[in-house]
Amino acid sequence: MNLRLDRTAHEVDGIFGHLMTEDGKFLAMTLEHSYLQPDGSYTPKLSAGVYACVRGSHQLHSMQHPFVTFEITKVPGHSNILFHAGNFNDDSEGCVLLGELVAKSATGIQMITNSRKTFEKFMELQKDVNEFTLTAKG
Repeated sequence: MNLRLDRTAHEVDGIFGHLMTEDGKFLAMTLEHSYLQPDGSYTPKLSAGVYACVRGSHQLHSMQHPFVTFEITKVPGHSNILFHAGNFNDDSEGCVLLGELVAKSATGIQMITNSRKTFEKFMELQKDVNEFTLTAKG
């Protein structure tokens, strides 16, 4: 199923957005690492555009075992941009984290909740898919 990523906020705590189906059905909240720009704004590694997302086995540096996910391919200047679980800006080095809601942590940092469960639902939705198109906006 082809998907759309609509960014809603570019902040110090991360780039927040919605992962949607092509027909506008909400699937998940998203969080990407925010990178401070010289003008004081924040941007993600994944720029607006259309990308092929390919299923494969990947391993994050913080994990002991590989896992199956989708890599967002041909991101200009970057590689290994993945969909995966994580709750905070620092859980991503440019990947798209999936969660249920945006909330504030006990320390006041914005985060996404229920990420592991939301990631599992995403993978179940795409269980028969080896490749799909992602349109990233904002």
